[in-house]
Amino acid sequence: MQKLRVDQLYRQTQIDTDAFEKNETGAEAFMQRFHPRAYQSLNFGLHLKRNHNHIFIMGEPGVGRIGMTKALLNKAAAAKPMPDDVVLVADLKEPPKTRYLYFPAGQGHEFKVAIEQFIAQLKHQLPLVFDGHGYQLRSQQLERKMAAEQEEVLRPAFELAEQLSIDILQTENNFVLHAIVDGKKMRLAELKSLPAEDQARYTEALDLVEAQLNEGLTRFPTIQHEFMEEGKKLNTQVAEEQVTPLIKKLKSRFENEVVGQYLDDLAQAVLAKLHLFWDQSADQVTTSNNGGSGGGSASPLEELMLDQQGLSQFGVNLLVDHRGLEHAPVIYEQNASLPKLFGYAIQSGHQGLGGDTLGLAMNHQAGLLQKANGGFLMLSMQSILKDPEIWSSLKAALMSRQLSFDVPSTNSVVPYHLPDFPLNVTLVLLGQAAHFYALQEIDAQFSRLFKVQVEFEVELDRTPEHELALVQQLASEVANWDDLPVELSAYERLTEYASRLAEDKNRLYTNKAILRDVLAEANAFARAKGASQVTRDTVEATIAQREFHTGLMEDYYHRAIIEQQVLISLTGEHIGQVNGLTVMTVGRQSFGQPVRITAQASAGDEGVVDIEREIEMAGPIHSKGMLILSGYVRGRYMRYRALGFSASIVIEQTYDGIEGDSASSPELYALLSAIAQVPMRQDLAVTGSVNQFGEIQPVGGINEKIEGFFKVCKARGLTGQQGVVIPQANVRHLMLNAEVRDAVDQGVFHIYAIEHVDEGLALLSNLEVGELNEEGHYPSHSFNGHLLQALERMNEKPSDSD
Repeated sequence: MQKLRVDQLYRQTQIDTDAFEKNETGAEAFMQRFHPRAYQSLNFGLHLKRNHNHIFIMGEPGVGRIGMTKALLNKAAAAKPMPDDVVLVADLKEPPKTRYLYFPAGQGHEFKVAIEQFIAQLKHQLPLVFDGHGYQLRSQQLERKMAAEQEEVLRPAFELAEQLSIDILQTENNFVLHAIVDGKKMRLAELKSLPAEDQARYTEALDLVEAQLNEGLTRFPTIQHEFMEEGKKLNTQVAEEQVTPLIKKLKSRFENEVVGQYLDDLAQAVLAKLHLFWDQSADQVTTSNNGGSGGGSASPLEELMLDQQGLSQFGVNLLVDHRGLEHAPVIYEQNASLPKLFGYAIQSGHQGLGGDTLGLAMNHQAGLLQKANGGFLMLSMQSILKDPEIWSSLKAALMSRQLSFDVPSTNSVVPYHLPDFPLNVTLVLLGQAAHFYALQEIDAQFSRLFKVQVEFEVELDRTPEHELALVQQLASEVANWDDLPVELSAYERLTEYASRLAEDKNRLYTNKAILRDVLAEANAFARAKGASQVTRDTVEATIAQREFHTGLMEDYYHRAIIEQQVLISLTGEHIGQVNGLTVMTVGRQSFGQPVRITAQASAGDEGVVDIEREIEMAGPIHSKGMLILSGYVRGRYMRYRALGFSASIVIEQTYDGIEGDSASSPELYALLSAIAQVPMRQDLAVTGSVNQFGEIQPVGGINEKIEGFFKVCKARGLTGQQGVVIPQANVRHLMLNAEVRDAVDQGVFHIYAIEHVDEGLALLSNLEVGELNEEGHYPSHSFNGHLLQALERMNEKPSDSD
């Protein structure tokens, strides 16, 4: 047994001032110093060149996974070639399909603006050209040509009419024939007044002229059709004179064979759709559709669809724009969803009703997989797993290395075509170890995709190097807070707090987020107190304030003990009764709670009965601990002789479930006390697990347990004898608060560390434990002597006289 000194209860941090001021800033440098395992794993994974080398980052939120991973990804992205901008345009040879065009980074936006200006210029320029004097003269020439041809085909009729004394009067819609009789025009009905011979002669003349006239008029549709075709050719020729120079200029600006072919197709499509730029009907403007499928004529259905889509067929959708990027993209998204990852269309009302599928495609917004193509995409595993469809779709895209778009048809969404998108992205998932191992177990393809496993440690050895790296990183992160200056002593106290969170004076908890929160609260606390800087005392007070803010439930539980609603004895001795220590967790607050453990023993052969187990309030680990107690008693006291007994053990006044074996040593002391009828000290509380050989094993929450018992003792009145008994292995975990340390230093509270049950028995009973002598007996006045005598009495057979 060891009575602990105050210097064993806490480990202070001392940072070298000169070393602290030589701050090695940067997330990568910090990761290399503070998380060397994760740094090496991630760096190794980024150098792998095989397919499907996606990365899974494991670690607790708050340790800095995102920032440190981003730093290394940005460095790796800087060595990658800059990916192309991606533009979505209509496939003018296969309407209403679409196609991708690729441009060097930054040129995609230039191309979009250039095409929009090209279309806008034509929309403004072509009507002016068609209304201009030059076009009108050429159009009038065609009209005069048509009139001359019409006049030519009617000439025989007029010549015949002249010979036969027939007058032809041309009105707006028809021709009217008159017979000229003695210089007077007469209609057919008026000829009845003439003699029969003259009437017959003029009637026959009228019929001959009408027949000749009708023969000429039958040529009019052909002449008009030829006029219309020549007019269309004129329109195309005039438009081509405007379009060709503009297209040539665009081709010289964007020197790319594929883009050049698209511009040629665009020119033909514009010429085939001049009515979209000029307020005329389609059948009056152009000769034929040169932008149809395969370069030939489009089907009537395709023509209808293209007309419905209007100028959308000339639209340019800049899907991926790398303007402003210095290197390949590195994108982080915490709340992933199917639309965010795979894209979506911004739909207006007229698009949904009118069947403007190209309009929808031109409004399609690229997903993160497309935007991160050629670089890295970081996603939260938790957000992916909330929707099983996200994971299945994402996995399919990664396995096939392409995005295949299947746009559903619903009442409100018109399906639109998007070609498959080649995918070359490294996916970086951030999750917990449980996520990784569960997916590895249930998904055979997961291990094929995620070959790089990066683990950020939750705890690290508390070395001077790690302490220095931590405080330097914290200082660099809060440097831009525009808040009070922070003394080095404050960072030292934060480092000690990190050790307390790790529950080990030789370890550091790596969650910087919690430490930053404490520092932010310390700034607020200092400002409220009118301080000019944050010091060690400020951080100390802030931590105490945090515990006060969240300590209401702890006060409720401790008040019940102080007011003796929950019975705990803190003085004197009692048979079969020992104070145990437990930890309760409410929200983010954990606190120690003393409990009374009692036992009763009698003659019998039932062995040890765990009351909690009997009423199903005990968990499996607690039940295991109780069976270990039985094993210890048999092995220590009944190795060569069966000594039956009946005993019951219970943790008093607990109304929730019991789990864990940290109370197995005080339960053993209560049991042995009840059997031996030897009283145990009530001014001590005990925690620790025990094995079948009586060795005391470490437990969790040791600081909270000690501080909880101390608070109760202080509230009820310190006697100078009170204290706790803990496993020797837990000494390294002690990072007790200043109040407990001061009490130990003043000798009014004590902490004992033991390695074996016998040490605790001697301390609690104030008796020698006793060892077997050569005759196989324990000394009669020892604890074991009392216990063995009690067992023998329980197993005495009654005499016949009884």
